[in-house]
Amino acid sequence: MSEKSVLMLPEAFEVYRKTIEETLQPVINIETTMRKTSLFESKFAGSPYFPLSMEYPKNSDGQPLKLLAQINFEEVPNHLSKFPEEGILQFFIDSFDDVLGMDFGNGQNQKGFRVIYHERIVNDASQLIQDFSFLEAKKDDMYFPVEKEMALTFEVAYEPLSIDDFRSDDHYASILGNIEDDALEDAFYETLTGDGHKIGGYPFFTQDDPRAYGDYQQSTVLLLQIDSVGDHIMWGDCGVGNFFITEEELQKKDFSKVLYNWDCH
Repeated sequence: MSEKSVLMLPEAFEVYRKTIEETLQPVINIETTMRKTSLFESKFAGSPYFPLSMEYPKNSDGQPLKLLAQINFEEVPNHLSKFPEEGILQFFIDSFDDVLGMDFGNGQNQKGFRVIYHERIVNDASQLIQDFSFLEAKKDDMYFPVEKEMALTFEVAYEPLSIDDFRSDDHYASILGNIEDDALEDAFYETLTGDGHKIGGYPFFTQDDPRAYGDYQQSTVLLLQIDSVGDHIMWGDCGVGNFFITEEELQKKDFSKVLYNWDCH
């Protein structure tokens, strides 16, 4: 199947197909199923894979961070350039913080969140943390975007530059300049929304792309996006959470400067 054949466009935008298609990037879309998972499986929420020999991630007050997402790359199709082909990548956030560990002044400050990559997996469960009662023992979570544990499945696709990506203003300027009908403009935005759960591809925001300013413009790779989809995932008022990394850092498997952002309406 060619890249062109996977891009469905409204008939009114066929005249712009070349401009849109030249931005196509591979993406892995994520589907969720609410169920109990093993320590090794890809998941949203639930109990993480975590060796007893490692220090569990904590916030500045010494409270444990909570697993937002775990990606086991042995379960992920080999579709994205520079991404790991094995190992487990984890995203932890601060559920004791009303802004979920995000630093508005420095989105790469991992004091309130953590991205951890386990390149070599310990398969002996006796060497892993199995009792996670300490996560609930301190106090009830103030807020956490994923209410139920969910297993993940993955589907490969291609997608064009989303309208919310900071690079879209320049790339789609000629198209938007030619659209005079409000309904057609709305349809264009809807076609290129970039929403949903995914690895790779292009992001969706309810506010602004944080990479449009500051020192984040090299963080062009969407490491993970979790959207407010279904009844049990909600970022504030129907928002979205994203994690970004530079191509160079991804290739080196260096997750120490990942950019974390979430926003809502």
